Amino acid sequence: MSIFTRASAPLLLSFLLLAWPAETAAQFDQDLVTGPTVKTYGRPGYAKVTVYVWGTADTGVWSVEQGTDLLEFLSVAVRTAGNNRNADVRSYQVFKLYRENQNRRGDPFFEARMDDLFSRTLSYPEIQEGDILVIETIARRRFTWRDISQVTGTLASLVSTYLLIDRLND
Repeated sequence: MSIFTRASAPLLLSFLLLAWPAETAAQFDQDLVTGPTVKTYGRPGYAKVTVYVWGTADTGVWSVEQGTDLLEFLSVAVRTAGNNRNADVRSYQVFKLYRENQNRRGDPFFEARMDDLFSRTLSYPEIQEGDILVIETIARRRFTWRDISQVTGTLASLVSTYLLIDRLND
């Protein structure tokens, strides 16, 4: 015989509904509205705008407090590649901002290198509803002495082979 009978099931459900904290129910309703994949940044109760973040950052849909400074938000969303330090590779990050109905050709509304942006040498726009923020990491490999020695070694090998074949034909 089961612990729960047909008569005790409604009683148990009523007890659970009364015992469920109101804050948990409110949070559950809020999660249904924003969705589990929407990240939030800002103080609770303040107006929010929705922005989309792509690239080498914490990508996804963000609900950001209206009036948040762009540098403040980028400090939260951007991931740095500190572990991938390589002396032969020089990398930098480029920030691009796309805004709806601002440019028909697909060019960014605003574009700047991250180090220029954070050094505050240029002015930048405010975050608005529907902005698309793209952070790209551009890596360029340096031409080093190792590359020069590889090219020199290959050329020396080819010249040596040519001279050996030329000497054998004589």
